Amino acid sequence: MKMRKLFAGIAAAATLLGGMALGATSAQADDAAGTPVTGEATFTFTAETAEQLNNARLKAYKIGDYVQYGSGTDVAYGVVTNLANKKAVDAALKTAGVATADKQDNLAAALSTGALDISTTRPWNSPDKTRKFANALESENKLTGGTQVTFTAAPTGSDESGYSATVNLPAGIYVFIDSAAATGSVTKAIPMIVASGTVDTVKKVLTNPTAGATVNMKNTKNPGKTKEVDKASAAIGDTLTYTLTGTIANPAPTEFKFTDKPGKGLTIQAGTFRFYADDVEAPATDFTVPDSDVTGGENASFDVIVNNPSKYAGKVIKVTFNAMINDDASVTDGVVNKLDNYDTNVEAKTGFVGFDFTKVDPDGKGIENVTFQVKDGDTTLYFVKQNDGSYKKAASTNTPDATTDVKTNANGKLVFTGLDATKTYTVTETARANGDYLDIKPSFTVSFSNGAAVLAKTATSDPWGLVNTTAKTVKNVKSITQLPLTGAAGTTLFTVVALLVAGAGVTVAVKSRQRMH
Repeated sequence: MKMRKLFAGIAAAATLLGGMALGATSAQADDAAGTPVTGEATFTFTAETAEQLNNARLKAYKIGDYVQYGSGTDVAYGVVTNLANKKAVDAALKTAGVATADKQDNLAAALSTGALDISTTRPWNSPDKTRKFANALESENKLTGGTQVTFTAAPTGSDESGYSATVNLPAGIYVFIDSAAATGSVTKAIPMIVASGTVDTVKKVLTNPTAGATVNMKNTKNPGKTKEVDKASAAIGDTLTYTLTGTIANPAPTEFKFTDKPGKGLTIQAGTFRFYADDVEAPATDFTVPDSDVTGGENASFDVIVNNPSKYAGKVIKVTFNAMINDDASVTDGVVNKLDNYDTNVEAKTGFVGFDFTKVDPDGKGIENVTFQVKDGDTTLYFVKQNDGSYKKAASTNTPDATTDVKTNANGKLVFTGLDATKTYTVTETARANGDYLDIKPSFTVSFSNGAAVLAKTATSDPWGLVNTTAKTVKNVKSITQLPLTGAAGTTLFTVVALLVAGAGVTVAVKSRQRMH
């Protein structure tokens, strides 16, 4: 039902009666002034979801009665304020900025002059006088005689076409007020003014006051909230940026917030919050956020609150903030940050990778207590020893027991965890086990493919061919004769040896000839 047309029809009917606004008392006391319309009308409520209808707790307050004048083919209808709610209606009209007078029916007058209008589009919270009027009827709490709405049957429909439910009430003009609390799925409905009847669009008169009316439920399905993180893989000590996204329903709920649940290994940095509405930066004063860092854990949580949701009705809200991965992070589980999406958790995960290799002698036996360092570019990384030969990346140089020097265990093994799969690391031997081994310190790089470590080397990083990238071993020897003799240095050595042998052969030949002479 287009209420603009209905109100216009009612106003026209009042105008046909000489422009007089009829008071409810005169209409009921004097048959010549009209006969009250007592028939029922069917009010149909529509919505996108069945829950919007099922969750509603509507109470119908009659604010306008219909009266009939004449009979048969010579009939007309007018509207008078419902006597029980006249004080509430008059006060609400004043609040809405509609002119009122003591000796007139102010609702009928407002309709006859077109002072009340209607917005047929969301968010239904525009500054139109009808919206202000409806809101005042609720907020001023002067209405009496409300009827609890019980739908005649459960809502029917589908997700594609929407849902509907009906209730039968005496014909007239009503304000429907919802007392239901907002849920995770729907908002609370704002007050709805609905009138039964049909309008002759040519004559612009109300012709059938008991005809049904249809109104879209003025509550809204809450769009889901999402959460994203900028890095699927990172290293301990790195900073992650999270983005929370949610659309404020239209009409706006009384409360809108993001409830974030940072997991173990995360430190939320309080001073990093930024806010956007439809991708335009919004003032921080419109939001409430933690004023100090939040340390993640099993029961940790914090809220990002939109202080005035109605200001952002229908807008997409984005909130970004940073979190540092701290030393409590699990190298196997990574770090997980959750967002409460109306009682369902949305997870944003960031994982770690690691690698290992073994330091061996020429016989393949592990060499203990060999020192290595790992670099990310030009930065030497710090690690914390977990067990012999096993090291977890440190969050910072201030991490207790953090060191750049890592040492192989009794089996020559080194294991590194808490690293970033998108990085390439350089591993360099910095100190041999003891003086029995040659002072040769190769290096190699480690990158990752689908989470698996890939070792690589160059002729410069490993001139003696000591690094076996397939077996993931790094060899050392006690004499030059034990060198693998591969690579650039090995080729050079072969050449030197060959030349030495050839030189020796020449010497022997010369000496032999000398003896023969």
